[in-house]
Amino acid sequence: MNSVESIKEYIKRYRVLVDNFGYLSLLQLCNLIIPLITYPYLVRVLGEETYGTVVYAQAIVAYLAIFVNWGFNISATKSISIYRDDPVKVSQIFSSVYVAKTFFLILVFGVLWLLFLVPEIGRYRALYLLSMWMCVYEWLFPVWYFQGVERMKYIAIFSFVGRLIFVSFIFFVVKSPDDYLWVPIINGVGAIVTSLAAIHIVVNKFSVSFHWPSRQVLLFHTKESTKLLMTSITGIVKDRTNTVIIGSVLGMTEVTYYDFVDKIVNVLSTVFYTISNVLFPYYNRNKNRGFIRKLLLVTSGAGVLIYFGVGAFLKPFVLLFFSSEMLNAIPVYWIMGLLFLARHVSYYLGTVVLISHNYVKEVVVNMVYSMFVYLSAVALFWSCGCLNLYTLALSLVVSVVFEAWHRAYYCSKFHLL
Repeated sequence: MNSVESIKEYIKRYRVLVDNFGYLSLLQLCNLIIPLITYPYLVRVLGEETYGTVVYAQAIVAYLAIFVNWGFNISATKSISIYRDDPVKVSQIFSSVYVAKTFFLILVFGVLWLLFLVPEIGRYRALYLLSMWMCVYEWLFPVWYFQGVERMKYIAIFSFVGRLIFVSFIFFVVKSPDDYLWVPIINGVGAIVTSLAAIHIVVNKFSVSFHWPSRQVLLFHTKESTKLLMTSITGIVKDRTNTVIIGSVLGMTEVTYYDFVDKIVNVLSTVFYTISNVLFPYYNRNKNRGFIRKLLLVTSGAGVLIYFGVGAFLKPFVLLFFSSEMLNAIPVYWIMGLLFLARHVSYYLGTVVLISHNYVKEVVVNMVYSMFVYLSAVALFWSCGCLNLYTLALSLVVSVVFEAWHRAYYCSKFHLL
C-alpha cells in the first residue's frame, strides 16, 4: 500500500512532466505507425530509384531549413520558459522569433535558386521547390512556444492532424512513379494547415500578441540564437550528409535502403528526444539534478532493450511489407541502431543539462569536434576505397558516441550531475 501511495505522490509531484510526456509519447506512437503504413506503399509505387530521388531532395532542403530555425527552437524555448508569466516579455520573444525567421526564410529561398545552377538539382526544380515545405514549416510552427510553456499536448494534436492529412490523401493520389511530386505537396499542405492552426491557438487562447519588435530586442534574441546555430549546422551536416553522399556516389536505390533504416532510428530517437524536450523547461527552472540523473540511467537502459527488440523483429517486418531486396538494409540497422542510444545521452546532457546551466560555448565546441570526427572518418574510408552504406553508418555512429562522451566529460568537469 505504501508503495502505491508513493507512486501516486511521485506522479502528482511531477504531474506536468507526466502529462507532457504522455501527450508526446502518443505522438511518437503515431510517428511509428504512420510510416509503417505509407513507407512500404511509396517505395512499391514510386520505385526505389524515384523514391530515393525524393529523399535526396529532402536531404538537401534540410540543410536550408536549419538556417530558418537559426537555433530558436532551443533559445526561444529557454526564454519562454523563464518569462512565461510575463505577457509582455512573451509577446516580445514571439514577435522577434517570427520577424527573424521571416528574414531567414527569404534568404534560403534565394539560396535555393542558386542551387538550381547545379544540373542534378535543376533537373528536378519542381521537386525541390515543393520540398521547401520543410522550411516553411520550420518558419511557421511555434514548437518553441509550446515547449516553453510546457503545453506539449498542442504539439501532439497538431502534428497528429498533419500526419493524418498525409495518410488520408497519399493512397488516393500517388498511383505511379509520375506522381512523385504529390509526396511533398501533401506533406506541405498538412504542415502549413496545422502550423496556422497552432499560431491561432497561441494568439487567441494564450493571448500572445504580435508587435513589431524594436531593433535592440530583435538583435538580442537573434544573437542568443546565433550562439546555438553552430550546434544545428553540425548536427544537420552529420545527419544529412550520409544521404547526400550515398545519392551522389552509390545511387538512389541505396538511398532508399539507408532511408529505411534512418526512419526507424529517427522514430526511436524522437521518442527519447521527447524526454529531453519535456525535461528542458522543467529543469531550466528547478535544476533538480538527482531526478534527471536517475531518469537518464532508466531511459538509457530501456533504450538498450528497444535496440535489440527492434532488431529481432526487423526481418519478418521487411518480408511482410517490402520486397526481399530491402533485406540489404538490416545489417545497416545493427550499426545505426546504436545511434539513437548515443543521441539520447548526447541530447540529454547537452540540451537539458549544459545549456540549462548556460554552458552554450561548450556545447558548440563539442558539436564542432563531433563534426570533425565524422568528416575525418568519412574521409578515411573514402581514401581507403571502402566507402559504402556500412562505413558511412559507422562514421556517423562513432561521431555521436564521441559527442556523448565529450558532453559527459563537461558535465563531470563542472559537477552538473
